[in-house]
Amino acid sequence: MKAIVYEGPRKLAVMDVPKPQVGPRDLLIEVKAAGICGSDLEMARGNRPDVIPPRIPGHEVAGEVAEVGGQTTRFQVGDRVVVEPIISCGICRNCRVGRYNVCRELKFVGVHIDGAFAEYLAVPEQRAYKIPDHLSYGEAAVLEPTAVGVHIVERAKVSLGDTVVVLGAGPIGLQIGQVAKNRGARYIMMTDVLDYRLEIAKKLAADLVINSAKEDPLQRVNEVTDGEGADVVIEAVGKSETILQTMDLVRVGGRILLAGLSVERFATDPPTFWMRQLLKEVTIETSRSYAAGNWDAAIKLVSRGAINCEALVTHRFPLEQASRAYEVADGKLENSVKVLFTP
Repeated sequence: MKAIVYEGPRKLAVMDVPKPQVGPRDLLIEVKAAGICGSDLEMARGNRPDVIPPRIPGHEVAGEVAEVGGQTTRFQVGDRVVVEPIISCGICRNCRVGRYNVCRELKFVGVHIDGAFAEYLAVPEQRAYKIPDHLSYGEAAVLEPTAVGVHIVERAKVSLGDTVVVLGAGPIGLQIGQVAKNRGARYIMMTDVLDYRLEIAKKLAADLVINSAKEDPLQRVNEVTDGEGADVVIEAVGKSETILQTMDLVRVGGRILLAGLSVERFATDPPTFWMRQLLKEVTIETSRSYAAGNWDAAIKLVSRGAINCEALVTHRFPLEQASRAYEVADGKLENSVKVLFTP
């Protein structure tokens, strides 16, 4: 089968590789759509020391069941599915309480084991979910960042009547905004430095969008909240400046959720940041991928039309055009948001 293979920093190759072996409890999935994530871009740059090449990247995936293992019970050939790309031990303390996203033996599809930028992908049956016929494979591939958004909003305890600031209007930020709106947030503000992404944010969920390269987010947030600050501030960028900004934007007694993945060092004066947290009595939470129930919730929200995935899909490429696809996604070219491979 054809696959995109990461061979080292700045080295991606399209090549023929063996089709994955199917274990007794596995499914072989014919990949129909697979999205490029920011973590895939960091891998390509060589910023993921946990990735040992050669490795097939990709974890945002939807497809059709092509083969089932002999001990599988819930799927049959031809089923339309999405994949939760986590492999966990199932027996550690966190796994037992549904927090398999922080399993001590955690493996991520496309990072620690071969992923979805290929014609076929083998995964355990327990990590697959059926999708309704009315969802396109492109929409379904965006269920992964949607499930991330569900987990973030849950961890941030967004509730009815909250004012929420989302820093970053990339795919994750856009889904956070939609999930927060669905959860009952009264007013949602979103920041970014790209106007075209802010336009999408405004259409999907945001009551106010702020281009932080042109306007002062603190001033705009204070105008909306009468100087009090937001109930919840969610950081979905992964940069020191936006992490520090969360403390300015949150109200006294409010909540901050740090979700942006970063490879840079968090540059701050610790006493300044943490003492301000203490004095404002702010709760800071973090979020990693998704846990029990988040995928079911994401699929239900999208299936009933409460969350829009199609609006994020801007580009589709065959595997053979891997170089161009990565270039578009990495450079945010041609107003790109979510770039898909469609093998």
